[in-house]
Amino acid sequence: MGVAIKDILVYHEIDISQLSNKKIAIDSFNLIFSFLSSIRQSDGQALVDSKGRVTSHLKGLFSRCIYFKKHNITPIFIFDGESPKLKEKEKEMRRERRAVAQEKYQEAKELGLLEDSKKYAQATSQITSEIIEQSKELILKFGFSYIQAPSEAEAQGAKLVQDKKVYALASQDFDSLLFNSSYLIRNFSITSKRKVAGTSTYKDTNIEFYSLDENLKNLNLSRDELIYIAILCGTDFNPGGVKGIGPKKALKIVKEYRDKPDEMFKVLRWHDYFSHTWIEVFNTIKKMPVSNNPVEIKEEFNREEIISMLKQFDFDEESLNKQLQSIIPKNKGLNQFF
Repeated sequence: MGVAIKDILVYHEIDISQLSNKKIAIDSFNLIFSFLSSIRQSDGQALVDSKGRVTSHLKGLFSRCIYFKKHNITPIFIFDGESPKLKEKEKEMRRERRAVAQEKYQEAKELGLLEDSKKYAQATSQITSEIIEQSKELILKFGFSYIQAPSEAEAQGAKLVQDKKVYALASQDFDSLLFNSSYLIRNFSITSKRKVAGTSTYKDTNIEFYSLDENLKNLNLSRDELIYIAILCGTDFNPGGVKGIGPKKALKIVKEYRDKPDEMFKVLRWHDYFSHTWIEVFNTIKKMPVSNNPVEIKEEFNREEIISMLKQFDFDEESLNKQLQSIIPKNKGLNQFF
């Protein structure tokens, strides 16, 4: 879920070394989608093997797992479960956007407009059940673990942070804070460059570290009031929010109607925009299903199986060996490590 509240939040830029020796919950769909969108051929199409199977996610995930090993970071990948009913409208809108992007991609390709075709091709990205299962398989072969959330992955990740089972939650979406994650990490990237939304260009980025308590104190808000702001701006459960209201205006309004949220939503004519109540949206966020004792699926690191799996998708064995060699401790031989 994307919530446009960054303009009112404070964060700190940190170095990857500050996350060494820590467990980090990973919003897996968010991460995989970023690979599908950014790792593409020159014409914008996803990477595929000789059988036409998409491999962008495997290339990205392999490199990311190497990255985690090098920096001694222990990721716990969280996968989405069943979507809340109120998310159906957002999912429908996403399908429509992909269909439009596919049409525009074909038009740009026929006209020979390379930059436009790349931009629209990226917007057609979609996570399939096959991509999910392949990702889980590769995660396990690296000796990392994953958790299947009952609903939204960010909510389950936030629960792990609350229970101090992990240090922070890594995601691009600010709903992680709404779900009560004490710490949120954004731009948790291999490189310092990130794709600019809606374009094929990249810009320099830094890892952003957000503290929920620090932001609530800075804004003089409760967590409930931060959720009100997000609802006014728009969430996956009320796409678009209330017309004409951004985060700064929402902050002012929420403070004006402090302790009177029902009156606030009446004055703003909520039902002109949505058929369901604001309370339904609030409760969907506040009471998102999570597991108190989630099952953590994990296997042992297995170099041979990593290579065997990726070779089936036409990955080069020599290149795989070279990258895997880079995570072997200098004081250990190959046989000792594996």
